[in-house]
Amino acid sequence: MNVRDLQAVIAASGYERHGRPYGGSAFRTCTCPKVGCGAVAGGSERDDCHEHRRNPAQLWHWSAECPQVLAAARTAIDRGLAVFPLPIGGRVPEPGWQRQATLLPERLPELLAGRGVGIGCRASHVVALDLDVHGDDDGPSALAALADRLGETVPDTFNVATPSGGRHLYFRAPMRCTIGSVSGGRTALGPGIDVRGPGRRSGGYLVGPGSVVGGQPYTIAQDVPVAPLPDWITSLLTRPEG
Repeated sequence: MNVRDLQAVIAASGYERHGRPYGGSAFRTCTCPKVGCGAVAGGSERDDCHEHRRNPAQLWHWSAECPQVLAAARTAIDRGLAVFPLPIGGRVPEPGWQRQATLLPERLPELLAGRGVGIGCRASHVVALDLDVHGDDDGPSALAALADRLGETVPDTFNVATPSGGRHLYFRAPMRCTIGSVSGGRTALGPGIDVRGPGRRSGGYLVGPGSVVGGQPYTIAQDVPVAPLPDWITSLLTRPEG
């Protein structure tokens, strides 16, 4: 990809880099892999690197070209979550994404080059709860209140912070689980809680950690093993309608 294409992708995606295009100190700890010097280090521009200063496109860090994205995707795989590519800055995968989902970390650099990160539920054998915070809906609070009302607890599990202030909670699915994907507050768990599951065929997916959509990142909030789906949640999601 040449410099002009790279800049076009950045502009189209709405992605905000870790800092500002020229100068400033908002680079955090991201290290640019595009040039041998490491480009950005310790939160400041590498003014001593001629190559880095010569090419303004190298001041941007986007999608899988940022080492932090690859690190997040590798962490997901380490927790047994299958990764596939998403369009940069987008949430909707291209057709055939199910066949691309992988648990092989060595495939990530090529698979995610210039792409976002998706997590496939069927390939991962997980049920994920998407706890949204939007308007009057507060998914995290709704799940906590439901657990309290039933005298249950929500176990610690691998989870991802979303731009809305919500969470993606990942749970290992029971054997022969066919829990599907439901959105729009129609689940038995309450408003603000969407479900993504393995389903009966292709399964659902979520935007994975390391992705950036609308300039806002999805980040790992708790890096712990994926817990089994609690029986009380399984029961609510599989009970007959009515």
